[in-house]
Amino acid sequence: MRYKGRIFTGFIAAAVILAGFIFAGCEKKAEVRETFKIGAVLPLTGNLGFIGEGFKNAMLLAREQLGDTKYNYEILFEDDQHDTKLTASAANKFISIDKVDAIVTLGDSTAPVVSPLATQHNIIHFGLAVQAYVAKGDNNFIHWTPAVEEARVLVKELKRRGIRTVGLLGSNYEGFVELMNALREKLKGTDIRILSDQTFKNDEKDFRTFIARAKQTEPDIYVVLAMTPSLEILAKQMKEAGINTPLTSMESFDVTQEPALFEGYWYVSAAVPTGSFSSAYEAKYNTTPPVTAANGYDIFNLIVTAVEKAGDSPSQKPPTEKISRELRNIKNYPGALGTLSIREDGVVLSRASVKMIKNGKPVALEL
Repeated sequence: MRYKGRIFTGFIAAAVILAGFIFAGCEKKAEVRETFKIGAVLPLTGNLGFIGEGFKNAMLLAREQLGDTKYNYEILFEDDQHDTKLTASAANKFISIDKVDAIVTLGDSTAPVVSPLATQHNIIHFGLAVQAYVAKGDNNFIHWTPAVEEARVLVKELKRRGIRTVGLLGSNYEGFVELMNALREKLKGTDIRILSDQTFKNDEKDFRTFIARAKQTEPDIYVVLAMTPSLEILAKQMKEAGINTPLTSMESFDVTQEPALFEGYWYVSAAVPTGSFSSAYEAKYNTTPPVTAANGYDIFNLIVTAVEKAGDSPSQKPPTEKISRELRNIKNYPGALGTLSIREDGVVLSRASVKMIKNGKPVALEL
């Protein structure tokens, strides 16, 4: 009996050891999670560096706030200084060397550079751009308030304020061209007339001829669309020409480096971030989130939401096609820019808002 007892005891011990190995193996396998890489090409230096930094900070905040996820998420950053040549170089590095699964871009001129690359290499691309064609193809998406929505809100506010004539001064920068075209369309059929309609080069520095032509028409308000530093130069030269007529815009005043020039002026731009996002950003970085920061936060979370839904196993990332389908299935998502839905054409729907420069900062107006 003692001999049988030893055999039985030995058998139990062996079973326990074997079970331990099996359990340990399962535990080790369960800990293996694939990493989903997101490459962000942003203007981290130059005139728009403060916007790129805000976008970067918001993406990092979103990753920090992630709870338990099926996959690991890594964000890589490259500075393109809002230069399309640098954008292309950074995107190719992300694709060929870093092997990213998705690329995020910031800018109307830079997003079109990456869209065809995303299609060619079958990765997700999320651009912050106003042009709908940037979202062409199954893999491309954009998260910025559509031009038609901004133009709609601008025309509505012009009507509300009793404005009947406008002077339009806009850069040939692609995003502004899109906004101007949308504004012209929305003004059709209204009693608001464009008395002066002029377009100038994006890097224009001498606006005196444009200003002289516009001044002769004496509009109720000027709609100015330009990038910094041209925006500030234009505003100063208008003052020098004796123009005291109010200015308004779509988006431009959000990115000025001299907000005092536009103090008290109302304008239309992207949706105002939610209080919870703004509070979290300010607590983390001790500053107000700049324009586009909320977009960066949303883009990261939208990608994660789709990847988590599309994936079956932590040890194998889902294919791009499945992630793309899940992105287009996102409806009524509680984002930093309010309730978001992604249309079938890859455009994230968000609302435009009326703002005003008050004490040097953009403030949403309660209408």
